[in-house]
Amino acid sequence: MAHKPADMVVNAGVVNLYRHPAFASEVVSQAFLGECPTVIGQQGKWFKLRQWDGYEGWVYYFYLAHSPGYFNGARELTVLSPVVNIRSEPSDGARVIRDAVYTSRLPVNAQSGGWNQVALPDGAEGWIAGQHDGFSGSRREQLVAIGMQFLGAPYMWGGKSVRGFDCSGLVQTIYKGIGVGLPRDAHLQHRFEDLPGTSPELAAAGDLFYFSDTGEGITHVAMSIGGAQFIHASGWVKMESLSAGDDNFNHLLKGLYSGAKDMSRLIDAD
Repeated sequence: MAHKPADMVVNAGVVNLYRHPAFASEVVSQAFLGECPTVIGQQGKWFKLRQWDGYEGWVYYFYLAHSPGYFNGARELTVLSPVVNIRSEPSDGARVIRDAVYTSRLPVNAQSGGWNQVALPDGAEGWIAGQHDGFSGSRREQLVAIGMQFLGAPYMWGGKSVRGFDCSGLVQTIYKGIGVGLPRDAHLQHRFEDLPGTSPELAAAGDLFYFSDTGEGITHVAMSIGGAQFIHASGWVKMESLSAGDDNFNHLLKGLYSGAKDMSRLIDAD
């Protein structure tokens, strides 16, 4: 089938991508409102999409809108909170018509009294209350602040939003918040850019820790928030440590530890 890459736009806040064109299939990742993936196939009412990170999966038609030229040079709003409501009018009491999660991008039509009117992919319009200006501090400090806002969010295989994260989805979303695009899976993140190693003792905030529960490949990833303390998704998003002297020491992960990567080359890149 022939669709231009921007023809089909994600039209719901968070949409699951499935390995096969069936809701009973495995969830492999998620797409967000306003995302413009490439259509690479169709089977009945299911569309096979390729996302910005190269990940592919199937999405049911009612999550998508045909919207060529969706952004069309308009000013854009990037969602900087874990989730925001999109309302029918610029008022906290107005009806919620959709929501949007962290890093979602939407075209802005107008502003009024601290509210942004955004264009939705199906042609509707909605209002988002004024956003904060992002996190201050160094890029490493920003990574920690971004991660901390997700504490307590549930674990979900294939998830990469506050609705549910898997381990690599959490890391990918945190890094996307500073404009760094990482691969989707933990083992791919481990191999990415052939970055140098470090250790938990020497790790700086934003460096990544890797783990294996099979001995044959990387199966889990966490992000240091400074030294051996880290944030990761396991049951829920939480802070733990690889140092036996800390109250939140994770003995199991210490035994599965497979190495750490110094992320300076990506964090400090212009």
